[in-house]
Amino acid sequence: MEELLRQLTTLVQGLVDDMSVLKQDMQTVKQKLGQLEQRVDKLEQRMDKQEEELRWLKEQMKENTEMIKAIRDNQLEQRSIQDGMRHEIASLRGEMAGIREQMATKDDLSRLREQMATKEDISLIHQRLDYQLGRIAKVEEEMHLLKKVD
Repeated sequence: MEELLRQLTTLVQGLVDDMSVLKQDMQTVKQKLGQLEQRVDKLEQRMDKQEEELRWLKEQMKENTEMIKAIRDNQLEQRSIQDGMRHEIASLRGEMAGIREQMATKDDLSRLREQMATKEDISLIHQRLDYQLGRIAKVEEEMHLLKKVD
């Protein structure tokens, strides 16, 4: 019985030792689990930051897309305006070419100046006109008097 008691004591001692080892293992598992929880918390925080950044990037991308669309629309409008201006410039060039063809040259102007009457010529014309008007008036007066006499 003593032997049995010793064996039982040895067994109990073995169980106690095993329990101590189990406790230590459990303690290690708890520590590792705590560390793992901390790492998961950190990962969750990083994921939250990433999600927030992704939300911000999506919003920024939406704004950028709207701006690009507006710029593209503006470019199309500007191109249309430029095309209209090109057509208008071409039309003006055509008109200017026509005007240049009709314009008098310096030689033409010189000839025209030579042909134009001077102030003296105009004064003489006025004097002759006055003289002729005076003669016409005299003739009309004489005709009037002759009609009265008849």
